[in-house]
Amino acid sequence: MKSIRRVLTATTIALASLSANASSISAGGVTWDPDWVDGGEQDFSLSYDFTQWFSSTNVANNNVGSMQTSYTNAVGINTVLSTLNGSTASTGYFLSGVGEAYLINGDYSFCSGCELTLAFGGLELFKNNTFDVTNAWINLYVDNSADYSHPTSNVAEVASAMDGNIWISASILSFGLTGGTVDNGLASAQIQVTGGLAASYFLDSSLAGFALQSGSAFFNALSNAKYSSQGNGQVHSDTSVVTVPEPQNILMFSLGLLGLATVLRRKKV
Repeated sequence: MKSIRRVLTATTIALASLSANASSISAGGVTWDPDWVDGGEQDFSLSYDFTQWFSSTNVANNNVGSMQTSYTNAVGINTVLSTLNGSTASTGYFLSGVGEAYLINGDYSFCSGCELTLAFGGLELFKNNTFDVTNAWINLYVDNSADYSHPTSNVAEVASAMDGNIWISASILSFGLTGGTVDNGLASAQIQVTGGLAASYFLDSSLAGFALQSGSAFFNALSNAKYSSQGNGQVHSDTSVVTVPEPQNILMFSLGLLGLATVLRRKKV
């Protein structure tokens, strides 16, 4: 197993598809090879698409009903922008979304006969372009029925993104814009794994020393868009600092919230 450098870079580079070999790791039907040939010094690289929106509904963790309500009651981005006045008060709007991973470590067939989807919520927007993460969360789901289609276009698809078994659950420890504003900006975050089928494969690690960059995602202000469905990103890890024996590895995952790059770590017990 290669060692792990705690450096993340979000990109939009597509990697050639490779099948997993004998050294592959499998959790809940999701398989990846940490020693994949084209990975160089990357142990884990995941690409994803997502749809996100703002609404006044603060979606509780893994609550499909409130996520669907949030989706239905999404507000136009110009309405959200009109609340930004530089103060530290809440806008009353929360960022939520769902999406799907489509590539892990160069392999498009990492989840044979299944799908790996994601959902997030609870990111409360303040009037000074900052977010409160007190109730923020993100989950990845593995589902043997591949019934989610991107981009999300109705409440049934919202439910389809959340109807599998939780592969990774995590709390969002920090989230902030690094450039732009909420309709077209870059952000970074740190999140902590708290459970899920694959949790045992990811080692607890210090949050210090991670360099985060982000991809991009935006809402179309010209049409007062309620949804941003063009988010796409990738995160990858270089590996040359700490050797970690299998099956414990650091999970590095990028959720593209406004181009959000994130770090997941195992919760301490």
